[in-house]
Amino acid sequence: MIKQTLFVLMVLATSLSIAQNGWNWPEDPDMKTQAMEKQAYYKLLIAQSKYEEAMVPLNWLYENNPNLNPSIYIQGVDCIEDILKKTKDKARKERLQDSLLWMYDQRIAHFDNAASTLDRKIFKAFQFNYKNPKKYKELMEMFEKAYEMNGPEISYYNLNIYMLLAKQYYLYKPEEMTAIRVLDVHSQISDIIDQKIKSGENKEKLIDQQNKTDAWLSSIPGILTCEFIEEKLVPKFRANPTDLNTAKKIFKYSVEAKCTDKPFFMEASEPVFKEHPSYALASTIGNKYLASGEINKGLKYHEEALKLASNADEKFESLMGQAVANSKLGNKSRARTLAYEALSAKPGSKEAYNLIGNLYFTSYDDCRGDKSKVMDRGVFLAAYKMYDKAGNQTQMEASKEQFPSIEEIFNEGMEEGQSITVGCWINESVTLQRR
Repeated sequence: MIKQTLFVLMVLATSLSIAQNGWNWPEDPDMKTQAMEKQAYYKLLIAQSKYEEAMVPLNWLYENNPNLNPSIYIQGVDCIEDILKKTKDKARKERLQDSLLWMYDQRIAHFDNAASTLDRKIFKAFQFNYKNPKKYKELMEMFEKAYEMNGPEISYYNLNIYMLLAKQYYLYKPEEMTAIRVLDVHSQISDIIDQKIKSGENKEKLIDQQNKTDAWLSSIPGILTCEFIEEKLVPKFRANPTDLNTAKKIFKYSVEAKCTDKPFFMEASEPVFKEHPSYALASTIGNKYLASGEINKGLKYHEEALKLASNADEKFESLMGQAVANSKLGNKSRARTLAYEALSAKPGSKEAYNLIGNLYFTSYDDCRGDKSKVMDRGVFLAAYKMYDKAGNQTQMEASKEQFPSIEEIFNEGMEEGQSITVGCWINESVTLQRR
């Protein structure tokens, strides 16, 4: 039966051989006949799941017609993978693994798809050898070449494992796989993930790869510290502030190592934002500058954040950032306007009402005219009204303590409960109350 089937396959292969593209049959007629027979035979054996037997004709082709077609190596890999699943002998398993990797090398040597073939090879090489420290140097060289050849086209399954390899190699021989080199690998992977996301690839899957990559880096003892960043990366950046690549590293690693309170974090953040503006980064920089007392810079970045805001929550946060900045600069009227704009994005916000209350509460010295104690203390009535909306009981009590006394109200010919208008920049009607 096998002979009959083989005969049919041989006839079919012969009839199609002239039309086949990409098949490099030997010019010698006898060798061509043998090669066609071996091709037909291994295909028949594979169809019957006889993978071990199929390697005999395949090996003949590897030796006598190695550039026949990429498929002889693709199917050879399939055969060996099946044999590996059934092999218990360690020595034989290692030989089979070497043979499988050799097949990828042969595809690279004989055909024009070196980048994609190496992309596949490194995944298998990693699977076989990631627990063998003696193979780390060879593996790292393979990954570096694959990344150089493929760039953002590297397969997603070769992303986080590259970081794992760098970690393992560093722990084994830090004098060869230096800390700087490990961080370069992390940056390279992260940059490629960003490019893949921008090109429209599966964002969720890629974020998972980034999270795993970050986790491998974070799990390396002592490698990512504020001291390391300051000693190894910051001098390089300060010597060349246009070095965006180093700025990105400082920024990303500062977040990882929790160094965002360091001056170098802000130094690196600005060029990163200029190159890759985003709401999140503008908001972060703005808040950091406000916290450090550089109010005008903080205001600038919250204004940028508003331009980049994509939803009501982001709009609210950027407007509140501007309101806080203006409050610190003494621009109280402008701060109130911004707080009310923030309330339009997030109605009922306690944070916004509390800010307006603070603006009023601190305006006594600004607005007092020293003609009417009752009217001068109206700022505290206005503050109380805002603190009430914010639900701030402590500040409501503090405001109430500053209300005019009943004697002051009586002496000025006024009555408790009447409506008065607080002047100055506040210009708001309130109900007169006593302390």
